[in-house]
Amino acid sequence: MKREHEDAVIRWEPYLLRPNMPPEGMEMPVEYQDESDDTHTRLRMMAESGGLKMVFTGRIRNSRLALEATEYAYAQGPGDEFHRAVFDQLYGEGRDIGSWEVLRVAASAAGLDAAALEKAITGGEYTAVLEKKLSVAAELGVKAVPTYVINGSHRIVGAHPYEVFEEAIAGLGV
Repeated sequence: MKREHEDAVIRWEPYLLRPNMPPEGMEMPVEYQDESDDTHTRLRMMAESGGLKMVFTGRIRNSRLALEATEYAYAQGPGDEFHRAVFDQLYGEGRDIGSWEVLRVAASAAGLDAAALEKAITGGEYTAVLEKKLSVAAELGVKAVPTYVINGSHRIVGAHPYEVFEEAIAGLGV
């Protein structure tokens, strides 16, 4: 899509579904399990149609460290690569993206210095950056994960087929 629509800027905006989640994450609440099972089945089918695997565990992961690390990665250059590597760890492998072990793997996969990333994040260098991004996302109306923002204004909420993005970009005249 990047080659076909070079003028379209699509970036995931950060959002914390549960801002007060404990660092170790939490079990999926029973009242959401049926709805989650349906969503997970749909997402697995979408992933499989693209040749990807999708693993879901019974835990909701705390994404704060991963979101701060993503901001670091964008500042260093390979933000998209790091983002994909984090998603591969979370959804492809079912691993905990709130763990430094997992974030180091993602950093290395994206060509980042994992030790420098960890030092920057544990030193709080990207906490304010993430908080500002979360504030901007709230101003843009981001209230769900995933939310894609195209060219700073048009939102696509949820996981959708590629064609939905093509139609949205075409509708924007990009």
